[in-house]
Amino acid sequence: MNASSLRSAARLTHRGYATAIAAAAPDKLRQAFSYCIDQVRTYDYENYVWCTQLPKELRASIIALRSFNVETSLIEQHAKSEMLILMRCQWWRDALNSAYKGKAPEQPTMTALASVLKEKNLTRYRLQKIISTREDNMLRETAPVTLAGLEEFSEGIYSQLLYLQLEAAGIADTTTDHVASHVGKAVGLAGLLRNTALVAQRHKSYLPKDLCEKHGISSDDLLRGEASQGLRDVVFAIASAAKGHLDVARGHVNDVPAAARPLLLPALPAGLYLSALEKAEFNVFDAKLLRGGFSPLRYTLELKYKMLRGQF
Repeated sequence: MNASSLRSAARLTHRGYATAIAAAAPDKLRQAFSYCIDQVRTYDYENYVWCTQLPKELRASIIALRSFNVETSLIEQHAKSEMLILMRCQWWRDALNSAYKGKAPEQPTMTALASVLKEKNLTRYRLQKIISTREDNMLRETAPVTLAGLEEFSEGIYSQLLYLQLEAAGIADTTTDHVASHVGKAVGLAGLLRNTALVAQRHKSYLPKDLCEKHGISSDDLLRGEASQGLRDVVFAIASAAKGHLDVARGHVNDVPAAARPLLLPALPAGLYLSALEKAEFNVFDAKLLRGGFSPLRYTLELKYKMLRGQF
């Protein structure tokens, strides 16, 4: 299957996906889920493809959660001042509280999520934690001080998402939660590295201050897109931490219930990127990495393989 065929298949999958999710739903709810699907497909394509491979009974819950994550990640793009960021984050907090009371505001993602909350017991704190973590990050004027700060950020968003997905599937297991924590941290760290060049264009950096100071890296180095040895060393340290979390998580694969393993597959694109980063000698400005690091076709094939094998 070539890239063109893959895109065509994705479009067909999208139409069938929207129909399957809301087949028995009223128009308003069907439109809300269609909106969520479009949001995830546009801004989080790899996880959109992954969602299409999940059991049908889980897709509505997962796509609503993933759309919520997209919406909160886009706040900074639309809010250009600290006050607007605070206002938008508060709007989402209030919207969540209203949804838990059965009174969701007229916003497609919240309409979809509210319908999920009627059937699934999702912990409100976890959704609120995603908002507060993003808010703190958007209002932060300087890079995190330590690698531990990056891991805390990753836990606050990506691990929370995984916990919520497990809740949506009715899976309550201490070992699985432990594994999800490691997967979330790996996903977050890999994603931060993957977006380093893009973030640098906005005069920001997620690279920890202590590592940058140790290796003599400045914000100007990032803006120039120079892959100095010092920058490679910083990237290597973060990538090693991400790989360590993945290795720990995958080492427990046989301890995780079979039904939970597909829900941990956001680990796959993180692992593929880290492998590509190593081949590029930890140059985050490498041309292939700037295009994603791996092809959609390879990702889709590996995703299907891991689904069949019960791996992540």
